[in-house]
Amino acid sequence: MRFAFCIFLLLFTAGSYAADLAKLIEQAKADPQAQLTAQLKHPASTAKDYFLLAYSHYALKNKEATLEFSNKALTLEPDAELAARILLMQALTYGVFYRDTALAVEKLKLAQAILPEENNKASLALRMDILESFAQAYNQQGNAALAMEAATESLDLAIVAADKQRQLASMIMVGRLHLQNNNLTKAYQHFKSALPLASEMGDQQAIASISMRLGMAYQKLEQHELALQYFQEAARLYQQFDSHSSLVNALINVGDSQLVLTQIEAAKATYDRALELAQHNQDPHMLISAYVSLSELAMEQGDVDQSEQLLIKAHQLASQISAQSIKSETALLLTKVFIRKQNYSAAKKMLGEAAVEPDKLPGYLKRKHLALSAELAALEQQWQQAYQLEKSANQLEVAELNDTSKIQLDSLQSSLELQMQQEKQQQLHISEQSQMKQWLLISLALLAASVFMLLLLLSKQKKNRYGALMQVPQWSSFTELLLHHHQAKTHGQLVVILPEQSTALLAKGIQQVMSDLAPFRAALDQALFWVEQDQEFWLYCASEQEATDLQQQLLQKLLGEYQAHSAVFPLHALLSKRICQQDLDALRELLWYSLYLAQQQGIQGALEFKFRCNQNRPCAWQKDNLRQDLFNAISLNLLNVRVNGVSLSDKLQQQLAQL
Repeated sequence: MRFAFCIFLLLFTAGSYAADLAKLIEQAKADPQAQLTAQLKHPASTAKDYFLLAYSHYALKNKEATLEFSNKALTLEPDAELAARILLMQALTYGVFYRDTALAVEKLKLAQAILPEENNKASLALRMDILESFAQAYNQQGNAALAMEAATESLDLAIVAADKQRQLASMIMVGRLHLQNNNLTKAYQHFKSALPLASEMGDQQAIASISMRLGMAYQKLEQHELALQYFQEAARLYQQFDSHSSLVNALINVGDSQLVLTQIEAAKATYDRALELAQHNQDPHMLISAYVSLSELAMEQGDVDQSEQLLIKAHQLASQISAQSIKSETALLLTKVFIRKQNYSAAKKMLGEAAVEPDKLPGYLKRKHLALSAELAALEQQWQQAYQLEKSANQLEVAELNDTSKIQLDSLQSSLELQMQQEKQQQLHISEQSQMKQWLLISLALLAASVFMLLLLLSKQKKNRYGALMQVPQWSSFTELLLHHHQAKTHGQLVVILPEQSTALLAKGIQQVMSDLAPFRAALDQALFWVEQDQEFWLYCASEQEATDLQQQLLQKLLGEYQAHSAVFPLHALLSKRICQQDLDALRELLWYSLYLAQQQGIQGALEFKFRCNQNRPCAWQKDNLRQDLFNAISLNLLNVRVNGVSLSDKLQQQLAQL
C-alpha cells in the first residue's frame, strides 16, 4: 500500500511540475517584460529560472540574451525534458533570428535525442514542437523528403493527442509541402480538412494561411484572377495580425498575379511595398523574395541588366543562409538571364551551381533544371542530348498536369474549398503540349528514324530518419549529448578507433584513402552517435556487448595496410554517474597515455586496449598533472590497463619493484 502511494505521489508531482512549467511559459509569453521584472526581485538560481529568463528574452527578440541565459540553464543539470525545451528554444533562436538553419537542425537533433519516450501531455506537445521545427528547417534546406516525414509524424501525434490547434498547424504544414512539390491533389485534401477546423476554432491566422496556399494552387493552375483575390485576402488578414514576414510573402504573390495580368504599375507598387517591409525588418528571406520578383518585373520591361543585378543580390543572400532550395532557384533564374544575354559560359557555370546532384532537387526545380540544360545543349548543337533532356522535362510537366487534372476547384468565395473542371485542365494540357520550340522540331526531324526510350536512373539514397542522430559535427556537441545519455544510461560504453592514415595519405593521396575508408565509415552509424576528432573516431554504444561487437566489426572493415588502435571505455566505472565535459576530455589523455606506455614496453602493431576499474572513479580526471595521476592509478592497480592481452599495470608494478 505504501509503495502504491509512493508511485502515485511521484506521478502527481511530475504532472504538477509539467503543468506548473507550462503555466509559467504561457505567462512569460503573454508578458515577457513582467517576467524579467520579477527576476530582479528574485534572481534566477535554478535551471528552470534561467530557462524562463531566456524564454522572456526570446519573446522580446533579444537573441544574445536568449542564448546567454539558456546556456547557463544547461550548465545547471536540468532534467531531460527541460533540457530538450532549452535546446528547442536555442534552435528557434538560431533559425529565426540568426537564419542559421544548419545549427538549428543540430540543436533540434540534440533536443530530440534526449527527450524522454513518454506519452504525457507535456512530452507529446514538446515532441510535436520539435517535429514542426524539423519540418520548417528541412524545408528551408531543400530536403523535401525529411520535411514531409517530420510534418506527417507531427500530424499523427496531434491526432493521437486530440490537440486541435496542433492538428490544424500540422495539416497546413503538410499541405504546404505537397503544394510546393506540385502534389496539388494531396495539398487540396489537407487544406480542405484544415478549413472547417480553422473556422470552428475561429483561427484567422490559419484561414489567412489557407487563403494564401489556395491562391498558390490557382497560380499553378494559371487561374490568375482567382489567385489574385485570395492573395489579397491573405494580405489583408496578415496586415491585421502585424505579421511582417507573412505579409511580405502575400504582397509578393499579389504582385506576381498582377504582373501576369499585365497590371504593370500595380505590380511595381506592390513589389516596392514588399521590398520596403523586407528592408525594414532586415530579413534575408523576405529580401530574396522581393529581389526575385523585382527582377522578373525588370525582365518583363526589357531591362535585362537590372534583372541580373537584382538576381545576383538574391543569390548572394541565399548562399549565406543555409537554404539550398532557395539558392538553387535563384541560380536557375540567373542561368535563364545569362542565356538571354548569350553569356553561355556563365549560364553553364550557374546551372552547375544550382544542383551538384539534380536528381535530389524538388520536382518543380528539377523540371526547370532539365529545361535549361536542354536549352544550353541545343545552343551547343548537341541535339540528341537536348532532345532527351527536353523530353525528361516534358514528362515531369505532364505528370504535374495529370495530377492537377484530378483536382476539382470551387469558387472558394464563401467556403474556400477548391474545385476545377477537368475539361479545363485537359485543354491546358493539350495547349502546353502543342507549344514546341523550333530547335526541338529540327532535332526531332534528325532523330525521326531512331527509336529510343529515356531511362531515369534513380540512385538509392541512404536516408537517415530525421530523428536519428548519428554523426555529430564536433567534439563539444558529442560530449554534450553523451552527458545527457550518461545520466540516464549508466552502462553506456565509449568506443574509440584510431586508423593510422598518414602513410597511406603520403602513398595514395586523399581521394584513395577516403575510398578505402568508405566501408569503415558506413559502419560507424551503428553506434547511437559518433564524432571524428583529429582522425580519432569516438562512438557511443548503449551496452558493453554492443560496444565490443561494433569494435571488432569496424576493425574488420579496415584494409590491412591501415593499422588501427582501439579501445572500449566502461564510462560508469571510469567516471562514476555524475560527470562533466572535462572528465570526457580527460579520456582522450587516458587513450594517448596508454599508447605511450605500450610503446615504452615495446609492444608493437595494432593495439587493442581493455580497461578494468578496481575502484570506482580511479583517477582525479580534472587534475592539472593528469598523467602523473594516471601513472599512480595504473601502477597501484586501481585502474588495470591491458593491451593485446598484456597487463600494463603488472609491467609497471614489476618495474617499480626493481627500483
